[in-house]
Amino acid sequence: MRITNGMMINNSLYNINNNKRIMDTLNTRVDTKKKIQRPSEDPIVAIRALRLRTTYAEISQYLDKNIPDARSWMKTTNDALSSINSVLTEISYYCNQGVNDYNTVAERETLVTTLKQLRSQIYADGDADINGNSLFTGYKTDATLTFKNAEPNTTYSITQKFKGADVDNMNRIAGISTNSIYTADQRDITNINFHVIKVAYDSLDSAGAVTLTNSEGTQVVVPIETRSKDTYDAAGNSVYTEVATGAAFIPETGELLLSDSVYQSMASGGSLEMTYNKTGFQKGDLKPEHYFDCTNQTTGINYTSADQEINYTINFNQTIKVNTQAKDVLTHDFGRDLDEIIYSVTAAVDAQNKIAKLNEQLAASASETEQLQIKSMITAAELELSYAEENMGTAFSKSLDMYSKHQQTLNYELADLGARMIRLTLNEERLSAQKLNVHDLKSQNEEVNLATVAVQFKSATDVYDASLAAAAKVVQNTLLDFI
Repeated sequence: MRITNGMMINNSLYNINNNKRIMDTLNTRVDTKKKIQRPSEDPIVAIRALRLRTTYAEISQYLDKNIPDARSWMKTTNDALSSINSVLTEISYYCNQGVNDYNTVAERETLVTTLKQLRSQIYADGDADINGNSLFTGYKTDATLTFKNAEPNTTYSITQKFKGADVDNMNRIAGISTNSIYTADQRDITNINFHVIKVAYDSLDSAGAVTLTNSEGTQVVVPIETRSKDTYDAAGNSVYTEVATGAAFIPETGELLLSDSVYQSMASGGSLEMTYNKTGFQKGDLKPEHYFDCTNQTTGINYTSADQEINYTINFNQTIKVNTQAKDVLTHDFGRDLDEIIYSVTAAVDAQNKIAKLNEQLAASASETEQLQIKSMITAAELELSYAEENMGTAFSKSLDMYSKHQQTLNYELADLGARMIRLTLNEERLSAQKLNVHDLKSQNEEVNLATVAVQFKSATDVYDASLAAAAKVVQNTLLDFI
């Protein structure tokens, strides 16, 4: 085959250009520190780079955003629950001291004031938030747990469910005079025991349907009698009586007094469902929509009680619950049980004040007949005080057990929260190690070894220079030189 100068020149130019392209590729690798600039240069490297970059970005999202956000949420929740636990410890302390250490009117009035402040603090801690998101309200993170202002015209229809453990035995003193002139007779004063269910709120409007489901699943409608907090005869003496059948509803106190038959059904594994209306909420009252099936009749909005877990993705195919719901840990029982203590202490204070007033009247009286009458009243008031202090002692003793159980519930949630925080930390540690590993793999796949590329670039430069020198010699002689 005849090789012409043109062919040699073309081949030389092609080789020179090819060597120059190799130099350019190596020079670009040195400048960018990347193996490839376009996927077509090495599809395998490109595919692996996409996968490793995606994995690295996801790990960075978990480590830099999701896990810190989850930790902040859970840490703030832990602080709020710990504060509530401290309040419950304070309440238990006062209950433990209450029977023997608070005897005077001033001491008991101070105790009532203190307990009311502690009651308010429990639910104030429930309004804790992080970055404007309420911690204990489930999906309704833009809503507070309690009413921030009094809403006297707001009406809710609330459906609440009870089981046997919700029934309490409470004593109430009957036969007490409420007149300015004490007219009660000692024989009229009795201490009556009731089977009581305390609903979530007091100062209610009315009770709707009350349905009892026995242990066999049979449902019956319980007849309801609505009573005032106190019913009085013409003389002004309390004639509060036991419940013969069905149940008695007391709107002012939010109490449902059960007859023996209903109580036995509840104690045997039955359950009870009650619907009631409440108009007017005080500042600091818990909002019903966070706890019950209810309807805000003022706005017409219906609410359904359901688990509302907020989950964060903290690892590949792994989520963790970050929130704690108020209905699981911060129930109305915390406050309602404290209300019973406050009621019993107040009853004792009222009886002491009556005795003090009667003693003043006795000292000021000059009539022997009047003195005998006042002494009789004092005897009745002393019996009232005796019953009140007995009930107060019982309330304090029961409260120690009740608040111990409340703290157990709270400590269980704190333990569960702590376990979730430990799991979060373990995932963070594993992801940190995984991020380093993926970063190394990504670097090995995409980045060049500068020392190796520098040597390759020097070799390519030498080859390029040699190709230029060789090409110069190829075209030095032509056919004319030999004629």
